[in-house]
Amino acid sequence: MRGWVRLLLPSQTQSLFLPIEADLREVEKRIERSTEVEPLLLQEALRHVMLAPGKRIRPALTIASGRMFREGGASLHAMAAAVEFLHTATLVHDDVVDQPELRRGAAALYTMVGNSVALLAGDYLFAQAAATASETNNLRIMRLFAESVMTLCAGQIAESARGQDWCGADRERYYSTIDAKTAALFVLSCKAGGILGEASFAQTAALIRYGRQLGLAFQIVDDILDLVGDEAVMGKPAGSDLRQGVITLPVIYLREELSDDVMREAFSGGEGREQAIQMITERARTSGAVDRAYQEARELAAEAAQCLDELPAGEYRDLLMGLTRTVIDRDA
Repeated sequence: MRGWVRLLLPSQTQSLFLPIEADLREVEKRIERSTEVEPLLLQEALRHVMLAPGKRIRPALTIASGRMFREGGASLHAMAAAVEFLHTATLVHDDVVDQPELRRGAAALYTMVGNSVALLAGDYLFAQAAATASETNNLRIMRLFAESVMTLCAGQIAESARGQDWCGADRERYYSTIDAKTAALFVLSCKAGGILGEASFAQTAALIRYGRQLGLAFQIVDDILDLVGDEAVMGKPAGSDLRQGVITLPVIYLREELSDDVMREAFSGGEGREQAIQMITERARTSGAVDRAYQEARELAAEAAQCLDELPAGEYRDLLMGLTRTVIDRDA
């Protein structure tokens, strides 16, 4: 199946997703069909962002969370596609705001079509996500979807409002930001699956806690890899977050080891910015700051795993358990 080829993942993740492979194929078909639109410029934009290789973790969370309680079907596949549309929409808009040149190793959409068209393509994907979620014919799902979009937007605005305040950034603010920008979508994925699977209130609550802790751990590892990951594997230069003025957990801890002059220069537009960023990324590779951040990610993943004790045993719970390990032990 052509769509499944685009889901190429590390071997351990491929095997982890085997119980839901057929479901993911159906989700991929929906994603492919969504790009068959006019005008041609929109079609090209959608294909560039939607058919690029991706982890598809959020659709997998939705499917596994639902299949744990009942057989899958069109509603579950629709919701899984909806969360991927929503996720991609946020990435398109984020790139317009942050202006990175690359996304997943390929050109960011705005570099190809301009800011205005990229923004409109992102808007289209938000609408596509809502329309696809509505196929579930479930009022709880639609309310959850709307609330999640509001949380995502509020998180992005809060981060933008803080600007490049490297001095005032702290751990509490960081967690508040990633809770809204990343964990909220993991929570949506898991909770929606539970709702469609008709899980009990207690089981749905466990899925919510699992999704939140997993999402937080996922983002911390992303932020670590941005500093110390292999550039060839990551598909972007080390320190990309610094160039965008984003202050992450490992950088907050690194700040204790670096002079204010270096930090100030890294978040300025001066000639010495690249040198300062290089100094920070080099220090990160030998610093205990990265180990501190990794430890927090591992603890969050362990907390996510504990939430699964309240859910039915079986291959779908095993899949969710496996994700608590793969989100930590990855290189991209």
